[in-house]
Amino acid sequence: MRTEDKVAFLRDPASYPGRVRRVEVIETHFAWVFLTERHAYKMKKPIRQDVMDHRSLEARERGCRDEVRLNRRLAPRVYLGVVPLVRRNGRLALGGKGDITDWLVKMRRLPRHGMLDHILQERSLTDSELRRLCRRLARFFAEAQPEPWQPDAYVSRVQRQISRNRRELKRAGRRIRARLVEGVIRKQREFIVRARALLAARGPRVVDGHGDLKAEHVFMGPPVSVIDCVEFDRNLRLLDPIEELAFLALEIERLGHEPLVHALMRTFREAGGGGVSDALLSFYMSHRAATRAKLAVWHLWDPQFADARPWTERANSYLADADRYVRRALASLGEPGTRGPRARRDTRPELAGAVGTYRR
Repeated sequence: MRTEDKVAFLRDPASYPGRVRRVEVIETHFAWVFLTERHAYKMKKPIRQDVMDHRSLEARERGCRDEVRLNRRLAPRVYLGVVPLVRRNGRLALGGKGDITDWLVKMRRLPRHGMLDHILQERSLTDSELRRLCRRLARFFAEAQPEPWQPDAYVSRVQRQISRNRRELKRAGRRIRARLVEGVIRKQREFIVRARALLAARGPRVVDGHGDLKAEHVFMGPPVSVIDCVEFDRNLRLLDPIEELAFLALEIERLGHEPLVHALMRTFREAGGGGVSDALLSFYMSHRAATRAKLAVWHLWDPQFADARPWTERANSYLADADRYVRRALASLGEPGTRGPRARRDTRPELAGAVGTYRR
């Protein structure tokens, strides 16, 4: 059955059980999401990209089941299960008996006003909200599957990621500020040379985490839930918990809440998540910002996104953030040749400078 026929069926409110009056459709790189009043249904696109290959029905079923299993770690009440799309008596139907033509992830639809990015557009978090969030994340990282790396191997991995970011960003040509790319990469590599022991010590702390800890994925509850982990590539989930938290800190600051980052790190430590030096936190924020710039650049070659301007602006904005954070990381190390920073229990990064200009 043609994919467009499935999409057309799932756009129709009459295709769903209960009294569904309207269906909102969101198309992403890899899937369509169909939103009813109470639920969300996600159907993966039959495509291949990098390590992800969803061209076969079996692969899409496996991907759906992995998505539910992995996301139930942080959002058990949200991910309801996997539902077959079947053909019965020549017509499509959602669930029940028939010839299976596809698979969908079924989720509880979360109210937009409860998502962290929406909240931060209206106000900052209260102390109690911040404590709930940090306790949830600290517990998740404590219970996550350990995936320790040897210290030198971990440093080499980060170096490879930096080189890959450079290569992909350079592909964009003049649309991306080439001098800024080279400056960011040079300073990130300088940090690794000067703070190798600091970074290497994080290798044994790597866990199978979330992989995409953005404010728009955090539902403040109750209960606090985090959705949309990276289910299709386990390697992208293998992270130092502080790097995951640095990504959330990056996105919070870009939403205009710089002081909240101070409180986030302090409260996370108090919740049992551990402390980290200001230099390493700033480096991780720079590394994640450069990676987000790379992901924005990838949209330039996707025919789904005809207007390249927003993605070019986003990539350059993230690169500006990456430059600011790596400068801060190097400044925290002191002058070259001086002793590097000691790990501290109190983790209030000296966050200064303008907030990124691009808002999702």
